[in-house]
Amino acid sequence: MTNTAEEVQARARAAGEDVETDVYEDYFGFQETHRWLFPDGRQWIEYQTMNEGAKAQFQKRTNRDLVVERASGNARMNIDPAQERWALLGAACTSWHIMREGHEVNFSNATFEQWLKVANPRLVEDLEKAVRKANPWLLQDMTVEDIDREIKNLQEMREVAEEREKEKGVSVSR
Repeated sequence: MTNTAEEVQARARAAGEDVETDVYEDYFGFQETHRWLFPDGRQWIEYQTMNEGAKAQFQKRTNRDLVVERASGNARMNIDPAQERWALLGAACTSWHIMREGHEVNFSNATFEQWLKVANPRLVEDLEKAVRKANPWLLQDMTVEDIDREIKNLQEMREVAEEREKEKGVSVSR
């Protein structure tokens, strides 16, 4: 015998139970965190899907001035991709478990920036991709040219990997 939801609620009401409790979503304090693992699988960096405050902080740090020259009508905008990447990671990354010379390093903005200065660029790029994926509004800023450049970089990386695998005698599939 199957009980419908209405029958279950009717029995609960008859027993004096409250079946109509309103539940509200809490829209204060949005927080969603993710962990990006280093290749060793033991060390990690924790980053957030940015809330409005972190998004505003990032946008302030990467605000670009547009300069229009009256005489020529030329416009120019300075874009520093390294500054933007560091600002993005600084706004999104909140914690880590990372070792240096056998000792755990405490997370702070200063130590994170020190790590960025000496980190393997491939690791930083992988972390940046993970942060961008968790914050889809960042992808809206990418132009078709940016996406094409990313595709070209990936194609070049694929060609290098193919060569490396050929040298090792590993078959490469398309």
